Amino acid sequence: MEEQIQSMVSEMLGKYGWLFIVGVLTLLFRQTIEKLVAGYMIFKGNDYNEDDVVEVDGKPGRIVRVGIWTTTFFTYDVRDGIIVGGAKLVVQNDKLKDLKIEKPLPLLDLSKYKVDSTCQDLLTELTRLQEKKKWKT
Repeated sequence: MEEQIQSMVSEMLGKYGWLFIVGVLTLLFRQTIEKLVAGYMIFKGNDYNEDDVVEVDGKPGRIVRVGIWTTTFFTYDVRDGIIVGGAKLVVQNDKLKDLKIEKPLPLLDLSKYKVDSTCQDLLTELTRLQEKKKWKT
């Protein structure tokens, strides 16, 4: 009886041993695999592109680099309509879901709205960047 069990186990490991090894490796490297998949989705998707003007957790900024593992932002500190400083923000792609990231709508017709004078320069720059991107593509 013991010999039969040993032969059945060795036969199953011979046929399906690779599946067991893959399962164990998947459990061991689950977190790395999740980060890689999240990074790939951001890297290949069109949600975030380099040079996009965004607002990250309420701070204006720009996406500098979108990589497989991380996304890099330059955020600006604005006080009374004046940029007084900034910071480089590097976020792991699997943590982007925890941030509030907003992109302005492209090519808005702002002629029918009253625009505050402090925002006029920013809107002019956004329009210039959008036109520049449109000509590149």
